[in-house]
Amino acid sequence: MPHLGVYPGGGFSIFDDHRVEAEGCRGAETITDQDRVELFRKAFGLLHLSAVYGQAARDLIMAVLATSWQREVTNG
Repeated sequence: MPHLGVYPGGGFSIFDDHRVEAEGCRGAETITDQDRVELFRKAFGLLHLSAVYGQAARDLIMAVLATSWQREVTNG
């Protein structure tokens, strides 16, 4: 199972390394302060290291579904 280097939290997009559009429970926020943008670049790098593709992604999805199904059967 992959290891997350950082909690993914809300979604965000980085544009040209100068602007971040971040989604959170308070709504969307545009971030242009370069110190804050750098934090998102670092978070993206950690998330990228945790990403899985192809068969590894399918295996992860199937493992989560199996766990979820087992929990549903056990808890009725």
